[in-house]
Amino acid sequence: MSRKTLIILALVLVPVAVMVLLAGAQFPNAHFVFAFALGATLTVLLAVGLFALSFHSARSGHDEQIGNENDDRQDSDGA
Repeated sequence: MSRKTLIILALVLVPVAVMVLLAGAQFPNAHFVFAFALGATLTVLLAVGLFALSFHSARSGHDEQIGNENDDRQDSDGA
């Protein structure tokens, strides 16, 4: 794994580990802790991925192309 990937994994997994440790004895069993950690990790990874895709889309100019196509359609309709 690259250094960048390890840093990203650490930034995702450290907060989850802190939440689990702070909750301590409030969890009923180990299965709940595992499910909680897995769900929190996957949720954070999904959010990071979606934000990365939206930023990539904005930087690549795809958003501009859609806006220009809509403007062309409005002009041809006579609006």
